[in-house]
Amino acid sequence: MRQVDARTGIVMMDRDECLAAIAGEHVGRLAVVHGGSPMIYPINFVVDRDEILFRSDPGTKVDAGLRSPVCFEVDHLEPSAQEGWSVVVTGRLEEALPHRQEAWQRILALPLESWAGPKQQLFRIVPDRVTGRRVGPSA
Repeated sequence: MRQVDARTGIVMMDRDECLAAIAGEHVGRLAVVHGGSPMIYPINFVVDRDEILFRSDPGTKVDAGLRSPVCFEVDHLEPSAQEGWSVVVTGRLEEALPHRQEAWQRILALPLESWAGPKQQLFRIVPDRVTGRRVGPSA
């Protein structure tokens, strides 16, 4: 049963609906805490089952993300219709390593490219919480 805020009409999306929504997108924002301040980085990503995969090189977002929980956000807006959705994933960041050959081959076949040029390492966000909201006439 869908939860709808009676006052605002905002629809709360369940986990499966959230993952399906973001699977159709290519750019999200990774939030980490660096030096005591929140930092947000746009990343190209792909959804693999219930994990978010992206490529990166060593640097601030990876270093900070490997040390503390991360937050990932994707939204889709249709301004002319005044509708859209937003999904937020919280969890941990870890390097994606080839633990099982068949899983590694499946991951390498995913359509994952970085718009910022080739990136050498593959990382995954392992979710502990996935939430989303949908707003507008077709919500």
